[in-house]
Amino acid sequence: MNITIFLGAGASAAENLPIQNEIFSQYFKYILPENKNKKMNRELVKFFKDLFFIDVENNDAENINFPTFEEVLGILDLAEQRGEAFKNYKSESYTDENTSISYIRQSLIMLTASALNNATRGSNSYHQLLLENLIKEDLLKDTTFISVNYDIHIDNTIANLYDENKFPVMLNYGIDFSNFKIDTNSWQRPKDPMVNLYKIHGSLNWLYCPICNSITITPFEGGVMRIIENINQAKCLNCGEVTVPIIVPPTYFKNMSNVFLSTVWNKSEMAIRDSDVIVFCGYSFPEADMHIKYLLKRVQTSRKKDNLKVIVVNNHSKKRRSIREKEKNRYKRFLGKDVIYTTYSFEEFADNPKKIIDLAK
Repeated sequence: MNITIFLGAGASAAENLPIQNEIFSQYFKYILPENKNKKMNRELVKFFKDLFFIDVENNDAENINFPTFEEVLGILDLAEQRGEAFKNYKSESYTDENTSISYIRQSLIMLTASALNNATRGSNSYHQLLLENLIKEDLLKDTTFISVNYDIHIDNTIANLYDENKFPVMLNYGIDFSNFKIDTNSWQRPKDPMVNLYKIHGSLNWLYCPICNSITITPFEGGVMRIIENINQAKCLNCGEVTVPIIVPPTYFKNMSNVFLSTVWNKSEMAIRDSDVIVFCGYSFPEADMHIKYLLKRVQTSRKKDNLKVIVVNNHSKKRRSIREKEKNRYKRFLGKDVIYTTYSFEEFADNPKKIIDLAK
């Protein structure tokens, strides 16, 4: 049986990472106070005060009713698409009085990276447990992981499995990194046996060079933070120019045009098409993820195999029944009435993945 495990934010939340609606409060409560004088932070403080009338410096961030990421990024994206602007925030900044919309947008992406990277340093016990149980049940070799998460919990857990003599399984992202030719000591080209991990919204450990169109991986480290903390360590291995993150933020207007992301998406589609079952873990099937819905519908309507079995694992102890029912309806409305919507959590799936995967039989 070929298996795809699709990891959403709830899987990372099991390791105490902030979910999307907690990122603003986490950042402004814990990270901003230590870096108040950085330009990015000064501009973000001003931005939230100017556009949303929120004083993040002088109020308890945990009790602020922040707008959602979709709302904040959505209005910026619309302004850029329409060639319009907000007072003091122009499409392009030609004076010291104005801040460019693109700068604020990039700062919001780095805010996300900072909040997640700060939390990623903790435990990854449930991801570890999941892999151990997949190995025990001899399922890992038949499993592909697809993740919408930027954090590197699953990455590090898979990479740490490698033992040249006892368990020579390598992590494969499906793309070619500059490290393969230039810095082979840090990251080698994977070869069979491999575990495929396709990160369709980017990753904290990917640094993209828009000059020579190459990508560098920073193994076991959220290298995107180098862009904020030490720009000289965020240089391209190929040409020495400054790199940028590949992080697709949660917005209705996602830009998926990056060549490396396109490759990852194509391989994700092929993996799902070849799968017998896909298990959605910690993923609520949000309305904004139309690209994922498009991919799934393409797969559903072009398979030579039997219908794709869909299992949803996205429960937790504080989840209200009304929320579960709405979520269940979203899945069944789009993917069909045969979706197996369970009451299991990601933690329970990690503890016994075979029991849940066998529901598809």
